[in-house]
Amino acid sequence: MILYILKRLGSIAVTFFVVSVAVFLMMHAIPGGPFDGNDMPLSEAVRAKLMARLGLDQPLYVQYLNYMWGVLQLDFGVPYQSPGETVLQLLANAWPPSLLLGGLGVLIGAPLGILLGMAAALRRNTWIDYIASGIATLGLTIPVFVISMLLILVFAVWLNWLPASGWGKPERWILPIIAYAAIPLATYARYTRSAMLDTLNRPFVTALRAKGLSERRIIFQHVLRNSAIPMVTVFLPMFIGTATGSIFVEAMFRVPGLGSFFVSSIENRDYPLEMALVLIVTLMFCIAYLLSDIAYALLNPRIRVEGRQ
Repeated sequence: MILYILKRLGSIAVTFFVVSVAVFLMMHAIPGGPFDGNDMPLSEAVRAKLMARLGLDQPLYVQYLNYMWGVLQLDFGVPYQSPGETVLQLLANAWPPSLLLGGLGVLIGAPLGILLGMAAALRRNTWIDYIASGIATLGLTIPVFVISMLLILVFAVWLNWLPASGWGKPERWILPIIAYAAIPLATYARYTRSAMLDTLNRPFVTALRAKGLSERRIIFQHVLRNSAIPMVTVFLPMFIGTATGSIFVEAMFRVPGLGSFFVSSIENRDYPLEMALVLIVTLMFCIAYLLSDIAYALLNPRIRVEGRQ
């Protein structure tokens, strides 16, 4: 296990390096710069002075090395769109809305998806299975911005039950949370149904029934436990994906979270903020997959993580 973790940490370091180089080069390959906008035109002298002050007049490899040296010291620089604070301070202020709405979306959607998948597996080829499978398929195929528009149209425009957008009051959180919960619900419904059907067809389930164990005990103590491995594996990456902000959900509901800064950092060529967002999310995903693999092995001791590819 220790050797496996060390190998994975090494692969995380390589992934982090490759992503940082790729994102840095792509940022600077896009035409234009942070001071090329038409809203506040600058003279060439002022523009050159700002570029020199921020080190943007240096060769790309020098800029990259300087930035990554700061990252190693947890210094992600100063955002161009908010020079009065550091990137980490800006992200710390923007993260709570994304974490709250995305986290609640997963924590609500995942259990509902598990229950839906269990019902579909235990009532296979019945109307319950068809409805559950239909909901899961729609949740995975309909884009989240379409789901968001439908929620706004139905509950905010037609029924006038909830506000369409904004942030602050709890009633404004309901529609974004439902939009966030759609993908976890659909994903877990599909995973749970597939995993439970596979487990129910295994010989040990037949043996347990032959021993006279009740169906409830077989389902909850044996089938569900053996079916939990793929569900645990997908939980942390999904939680990270939603807790770091959905660009579409936050744009539709005007939530001041991380998703909105992904868009603004690209539009404004805010290189420090854009790099910080990508690198932090990349690192979180890598750690999430590592923890998922460790949990995978703990749930099923027969699996030797050292031998997994």
